[in-house]
Amino acid sequence: MTSPIKSLPTSRSRGERRGARLDALSRTEKIIAFCRVLLAVGTIAVVFVDPSQPSYRPEFGYAVLGSYFLFSVTIFFLVRGEHVRQEKVGLYSVAADIAWIALITLFTERGTSPFFLLHVFLLLSVSVRWGLAVTLPVTVLLAVLYPAMILAASMFDPGEFVFHRTHLFRPFYLLVLGYLIGYVGEHERRSKRKMGFMLDLPAAFRRDRPPGPAIVRLMRRGLTQFAAERAVLVLRDPETGRYFTWEVTRHSGHGHVALRITESDPFPFPFASATEAFVANDLRPGLGTALCYDVPSGAMVRKAIAADLRLPGEGAAQAMLGAPILLQRELRGRALVVREKARAKFTRDDLEFLLLIVGQAAAGFEAVRLQEKAEEVAVLEERARIARDLHDGFIQSLAGIDLRVEACKMLLQRDPSRVPRELQDLHQAVDRGYREVRHYLTVLRSQARPANDLCATLERLAAEFSIREGVRVHLARPTADPGLPAATSYELTQIVREALRNAVRHGQATQAIVKLGSRPSHLYLVVRDNGRGFQLPEAPPDDDGFLPTDSAPWSIRERSAALGGSLRVWSQPGRGAEISLLIPVAAQHGRRRADRRTYA
Repeated sequence: MTSPIKSLPTSRSRGERRGARLDALSRTEKIIAFCRVLLAVGTIAVVFVDPSQPSYRPEFGYAVLGSYFLFSVTIFFLVRGEHVRQEKVGLYSVAADIAWIALITLFTERGTSPFFLLHVFLLLSVSVRWGLAVTLPVTVLLAVLYPAMILAASMFDPGEFVFHRTHLFRPFYLLVLGYLIGYVGEHERRSKRKMGFMLDLPAAFRRDRPPGPAIVRLMRRGLTQFAAERAVLVLRDPETGRYFTWEVTRHSGHGHVALRITESDPFPFPFASATEAFVANDLRPGLGTALCYDVPSGAMVRKAIAADLRLPGEGAAQAMLGAPILLQRELRGRALVVREKARAKFTRDDLEFLLLIVGQAAAGFEAVRLQEKAEEVAVLEERARIARDLHDGFIQSLAGIDLRVEACKMLLQRDPSRVPRELQDLHQAVDRGYREVRHYLTVLRSQARPANDLCATLERLAAEFSIREGVRVHLARPTADPGLPAATSYELTQIVREALRNAVRHGQATQAIVKLGSRPSHLYLVVRDNGRGFQLPEAPPDDDGFLPTDSAPWSIRERSAALGGSLRVWSQPGRGAEISLLIPVAAQHGRRRADRRTYA
């Protein structure tokens, strides 16, 4: 089953990939401009050192040299002050360099000529800007321009210029030199492009952007980087098992994007294992081979390609790169880059760079996905915390108010004289519940949970129950505050509050003990009362008299689980109840780091 294909044009949007901003002029242009000034100074120095220079028309030769120096200084200050755009200064300065170097060569032809000094600088400046593709035409132009200019000068002024064998050998040397310089510059240019590609890669992994456009944008840049015509990305959804296939093509400056959703892999490669990448420069049916590279082990093996293998492009593919998308050594898909021009070849460097891109991109997208999942889990945990808080506070207050209302109804029939007293208690209960809700809403609106001292908070809680509920609460705590994270202190306070409230309301306790202690490996909390105890469950207690954990109120159980603690419940009829909680310290270190990230 295949979903309909969605095809969209990918022509470049307005403003995309424009030249550098005025405040971001390439440092390369600044270096070239500075070197041009040094070249002009060096050329003038050579002319002044050699008394025979300028060898032709000195009155015009000095004017040409001086004007070139002024031109070099002007370009240097324009570039340094970032008053011109990078693409303009590069193109115009090269055209001006060609004209000035041709004139300087003409006026310094005889004697100590700076011929190669001038031409090497020009070829270097072109090479570092545009690589081999532009360096070769410029070299050919210089190689043709030099003998043509000398030939024309010899015809115009035969007394000063004579065309001889040297004027033919110099262009040949220039061609060889231009190719070497262009080759080195092309390698440097590709290295810079790769570095720039990797530096821009993290910008694609943003939570505020949908993954689809980010993937297409990355594939389009990959086509430019690899000088290819087709890029294919196959991703398998681990939840549904479906395959999502993005295919980006570019021909004659026009591109298209297609997305397919299939039940099976549209491009299976049985010759390559799940952890193998491959480069295939021979895709002839029945004769093609691929060099497979195992990512974990680094082993390389050449394998045959089956004649009936389905390839992207419907037979137009001439060479292909393939890289597995691995997450924890599990195959999630493949990335393919296809060249469709005749005699197009990929190298091992291309395969290694594709593996680097795929690895970084997969890790980046997976990090964004895991962060979104973590936020979803955090939202669910926060909802559960709010539910526990409402159960321990507001819902308990509503339950108490409901009981007092029922008591007032009964007193109206049996003893109306006690109704005013009950109504006064009811009013106090409503007022207390109102204050609790207002306080809780204030906590929710605040940016961070209050990081109060846990011991001081427990002391206030003990005094509150002693005054409001008439129960004597004894607090035993360490001399120094344990220094717990704010979230842990909050949860422990709520556990103590719920345990004391249940002891008073359900156990009719008159005394309670709250004990807090810390050890290097753990933290423990004990709440014990002298009430009636828990109602014994159907499951009998263990040999030490401890009840099953589900005997404790559900809010206490959930808070204990959230802290990563071990909860134990002890109770006997008429002898009260005891709730003890043991929390490992390592878990609290992790919560402290989470608090710093969340509430900083």
